Amino acid sequence: MKPLFAKFKYFVVAILAITLTACGSTPQTTVALSTNVFANPDLKVGVAYIEPASQATTHIYGAGCLLCYGVASALTAQLDTHLKSNIDHSELENIKNLVVERYKLKTKNVSLVELPVPVNKMKKFKGELGFANKDFRSLKEKLDIDVLVVLEITEHGAFRSFSNYIPNGDPQGHISGLVYGIDLKTNAYVQYMKFSETIQPSGEWDEPPTFPSVTTSYYQALENTKQTITEAI
Repeated sequence: MKPLFAKFKYFVVAILAITLTACGSTPQTTVALSTNVFANPDLKVGVAYIEPASQATTHIYGAGCLLCYGVASALTAQLDTHLKSNIDHSELENIKNLVVERYKLKTKNVSLVELPVPVNKMKKFKGELGFANKDFRSLKEKLDIDVLVVLEITEHGAFRSFSNYIPNGDPQGHISGLVYGIDLKTNAYVQYMKFSETIQPSGEWDEPPTFPSVTTSYYQALENTKQTITEAI
């Protein structure tokens, strides 16, 4: 019962987050990486990585009531067990390393940094689109960098869409998140890009206990994400 209760808790939190977001400001659109910022040969870039809050699992969308979500969770329970037991964060670390290496092609001074406080605990910044809604400027001195790049992985594992408790299709390999860079002098974005990859398994998906088709589609989603990031940086 504990795993199911936990998924109910995440469901309620997700609904609240969606509701609050809908009431908020206009969402930030994509900002292509600005090459002007690299005109300074002594520019210092720090890359921070925010890993997913949970293990690999099936992310359920469209199950609009608690009962529906309970049914949907039961339908994905075996797949969840496989994902949590067999998919770790090592491949996500490879995406982090890719971001670092791509920025090293732009400037020689690139390093991994640790954020002193979580992003959601930082002070708000009142700015227009194109500026971060949290105030990162104090990190310029604290971390001794000019540009902060953040890679945040929000979801990974599988994705399955429902109409209440009825599946709309098979579980798909899935990863989502965002990459953004901030000029710490102005708090302006020098890059902002969301990514979300969902890959349809080839053949039969429901093959417990190893679910080879879903697992393969997950790794394909990872590869597609790496290609997207490579092209963007």
